[in-house]
Order: sequence, then C-alpha cells, then structure tokens
Amino acid sequence: MSQFSSQGVPMKRLSFSIFFAFSIVLLFNPSSSFSQESPAVDSDLPVLSLDQCLGVALQASPTLMITTERQNIASQSVKDAYGAFLPSVSLGRDWNKSQRTDFDSDIFAPGSFPMIDSGGDTLWFSTSVPTGDTRDEVINSKYGAWTGSADLNVFNGFSKFSTLNSAKSDLRASEATTAYTRELVVEEVTTAYFNLLRNQRLLQVAIETRDQAEQELERTETYFRLGSSAKSDVLQQRVRLGNTKLDVVVYDNAVKKAFTDLAYSMNRPLAVGFSIDPSVLKTEFAIENVEALYAEALEYRLDLISSEHTLDSRESAVTTATSNLYPSINLFGRYSRSDNESPYKFGSQVSESTTFGYSVNWNVFDRLNTWTRRSQAKANVRIAEYELNQAKMNVQVEIRQLHNTLVEAAERALVTAETIEQSKEELRLAQERFRVGAGTTLDVILAQVNLATSRGQEVQAMCDFLIAESKMERAVGRTHFDVAEE
Repeated sequence: MSQFSSQGVPMKRLSFSIFFAFSIVLLFNPSSSFSQESPAVDSDLPVLSLDQCLGVALQASPTLMITTERQNIASQSVKDAYGAFLPSVSLGRDWNKSQRTDFDSDIFAPGSFPMIDSGGDTLWFSTSVPTGDTRDEVINSKYGAWTGSADLNVFNGFSKFSTLNSAKSDLRASEATTAYTRELVVEEVTTAYFNLLRNQRLLQVAIETRDQAEQELERTETYFRLGSSAKSDVLQQRVRLGNTKLDVVVYDNAVKKAFTDLAYSMNRPLAVGFSIDPSVLKTEFAIENVEALYAEALEYRLDLISSEHTLDSRESAVTTATSNLYPSINLFGRYSRSDNESPYKFGSQVSESTTFGYSVNWNVFDRLNTWTRRSQAKANVRIAEYELNQAKMNVQVEIRQLHNTLVEAAERALVTAETIEQSKEELRLAQERFRVGAGTTLDVILAQVNLATSRGQEVQAMCDFLIAESKMERAVGRTHFDVAEE
C-alpha cells in the first residue's frame, strides 16, 4: 500500500472509497457469475427430446434399412426351403402351323392294273399312274398339344430338413442383427445428443466466465483509478478477458459441430435448426455390479444371439452337404394330349397319354465332391464357434471398460462438486485479499481459472457418465423398442 501512503490518503477514507466503487460495480452488474441455469432456448426453434431424435433416426436410417432388407431376404429363404417339400407342377401348350411346298412333283392320274387270282379270274386294282407332267404342290399342316407334369422328391438324404433348419437359423440371426443395428443407431444418436448438451453447457460456462472476467476487469480498473492497483493488474485482467472471449468462440464452434453430428446421426445432415431438451442431463450415478452385467450380456446381447443362430445354421449345413451320400427318391406323373392335322400323319390325329412312376438315384461316386463339401461345412462350423467365443471375450472386455468409465466418471463428478464449492470460496477470498491489498491480480485470475475448470470438469463427468451408461445398455442387450418412431 505504499502507493496510498505516498499520496497521503487516509486509510479509513481510502477503504470507504474502494467499498463505494465496488458497490457501484455490483449495482451495474447484478447478474450472478455462477448461475447454473441452461442457456436460453430460442423460442422460434422446435425443441426435440431425446426420444423424438431417436424416432427420426430410426425412421430413416440407411444402415437399419439395409439390415431390414437382409432380414426380408432371409425370410424369403425360409419360404423357399418350405417349398422344397411341395411337388413341382408344370403345364405346357404347343401349337404350330406349317406350309410346305414341293417343287416339280409328279402328277398322277387314276389307273388300274390286272391281277389273276388263284381261280384264274382277272382282278383289276385301282391305282395312280404318273402322267409324265410335273407341278409345284403346297401342303398345309397344324399341330397342337397340351402337356402337364408333376414331380415330388420323397427323400434326398435329409437335405430338405437341414436346409429348412439352416434358413430358419439364418432368419433368426438376421432378426437379431437388425435389432442390434437398431441399438447401435440409438447409441449413436444418444451419444451425439449428450455431446451437444455437453458443448452447450461448456459454452454456458465459457460465457459466464467471460462475464466474470469483464466484471473483474471493471473492478481492477476502478481500483486503478482510485490508486489501489497497478497498471499491470489491469493488463493482466485484459489478457484474462481476451482468453475467455476466445474460449467462447471455441465452444460456440464446438456447439455448431456437435449439432451437425447430431443431425447427421439422425440422417438429416441438412436439417434446419432445432433445439434439444437439456432436462435429460441428470443422473444419480448408479452403477451395477460388473459380473451381473456380464452375465446379462451373455444371455441377452443381440449380436451374440445372432452369432449363436449363425452357428446353428452352419451345423445344419453339414447335414445338407452330407445328403448326397444317400439315395434320392422321386415320384412323377405326366399327361399329354396332341392334335396333328398333317396329311402325313398315320393313324389317329388326336391322341393322349398318361405316365406315372417313381425313380431312385444313388450317386455312388461323385469324385469326392460330397466329402470335400462336408469337410468345408465342418470347417465353417468351427469358424462360427471361434467367432462366437471371440465375441464373448470382446463383450467381457467392453463391459469392463465401460464399467471402469462409469466408476471414473462418477468419482470425477463427486470430486468436482466439492471442488466447485472450494473454488468459489477461493475466488471470494482472493477477491477480498486483492481488495484490501493483501493479494495480487494473479491470485484472482488463478482462482477464476480453477472455478471455470472445475465447472467444466463437472459437465464433462456428467456427460461421460450418461454416454457410458447408454453404451452399457447396448452392451448388455437392453433394447429400446418402446421408442416411438415419429
């Protein structure tokens, strides 16, 4: 306080002047620097809840549509496998008309020739004899026929049954894959939603910190005018204010990017602006037992269920590959009716035929094709088993990592809640020490930085916990089929 004594200002009057100036600053800056309210929502923009965002995303997700179409293909494969138990029936109709021209055909005239029988009598037989002349002769003919056939395979080495079982397993695997893809979409949108809320809260903290820095700069300038602080203190506060303004710009850009990410995850990258509901940014930080979560995942996780059905399908394919080792038995029936109006047709012009019977075919040696296909099918079974076991290990690792993230985020939230209160008190004390000349501007700035950092860490911990919680629900197989697809 040597600056005060050199000017000969009485301490009591100086203290009163500083208190008066400080009161004036507070009078014109009544807003609290530690407000925890959310930034004002633009009333002109629609507010979408998390469920509404999920509904939009699930309705138009190309990835989900692709898996749904693959599920439809698997469903048609089941129908095709059932069709193998039915007979094949075919109907046919043939009709043709032809015209043939014979050039330079001999012309015959009626004639007779004698023949003496055994009794010595002469018998005359009518015949045609060539006249020596020729002409072009045109011959017209028609032909029509109806045919029908039916074939039924009675036995083909259990191939039909194994193919049907394999198709059903593939369908169940595809259904589980579609459901799991749906959960991945839910997780992606939820993560983007919380990241947008995260950046909005961090922007709020940055704005409040900037406002706080402006107030501190005004106080410091007032103290400087009163002669209780140095020029360097004012410069330090101006630098501090410049840094806080930069933070506002950075987090404002982060908010815009987070909004773009959310709109993209909703399959609306060119969407007009909308607001989101900040009320979901709360949790009780409840954490379940990791072993119970892992047991739940083994029973309900959808990608594991899909892998299990894929394994069933591969096992059925072994029976299908072995079917050629057995004989094949078929029943058949044929029917045909034809009408031939050709002048060269001998016998009846209209005829029909009916044929039925059975056939047995046993391929005794097919150059080892059946054995090689059977070996390949068994190898595919082992591959499916290895993939399932690897997936289970991956699930265990993922759940443990997410559980660790939840524990860490909960602990960080607990610590930062206490740190915020401590930082507020440290800032108050630093301001008071600076007011009475027992502290420096650097102490105040450091306390401001600590408070802003603590508040930012609280937001980070909250959002990290909520995102990890959402990932955990997907990881253990908890579905969200109650989400309205609006």
